[in-house]
Amino acid sequence: MMTGPTTPIKPAALLAVALSLPALAGEPAPRLSREGAHLSLGPRQQEADIPDGAARKPYGAEGTEWILFGTGVAHDFDDNTDFNLNIGYSRFLVDDVEWLLELAGWYHAQQGDDAASLNPAMEFRWHFYNSGDTSVFLNAGIGVLGATDNVPDMGTGFDFTPRAGVGVTHRITDDGTRLIAGLRWHHISNARMAGEDRNPSRDAPMVYLQLAVPF
Repeated sequence: MMTGPTTPIKPAALLAVALSLPALAGEPAPRLSREGAHLSLGPRQQEADIPDGAARKPYGAEGTEWILFGTGVAHDFDDNTDFNLNIGYSRFLVDDVEWLLELAGWYHAQQGDDAASLNPAMEFRWHFYNSGDTSVFLNAGIGVLGATDNVPDMGTGFDFTPRAGVGVTHRITDDGTRLIAGLRWHHISNARMAGEDRNPSRDAPMVYLQLAVPF
């Protein structure tokens, strides 16, 4: 029996058929990638295969933002102890220089009547050592305090709260959450706004812990 000439199958057609077979079977389509001068086939990389944080900026990078939750206690080695719960927002203005806004609630166990207060504050932190996982910083800031009674006793219910100290941060989870521990100068006074006789300022060391979560 006579047959006509056979049409050669082009390599490009074979390649197209090979690439379509996984899709017909419900599998992810392979991808073409060029490695050096060689052409290779491999499975398509899904977004879920990309390691978490692969594109995340390093800690302390300019523009990164954080939400902070914390607590602390200050004692003046007399009969006054101040307990603190706080929440904050921070942003790195330039590499390793952090600007922080904080709102704290205080309970003042003190001579005279105890009191509670709210204390919005602003702070700067300079992370002079930063290895990525761990950083050490110096901090300074100031806030205002409005209390339900005089703080300290015989003072006023409105005060200023300058602060300064040192702290350390350490990454504790893969998503970048950090633990912060610090020691700072804790000061409460009204800057003599009600006269010298009504400015019994309080100075005490304060220790605090915070969690910082990427925002």
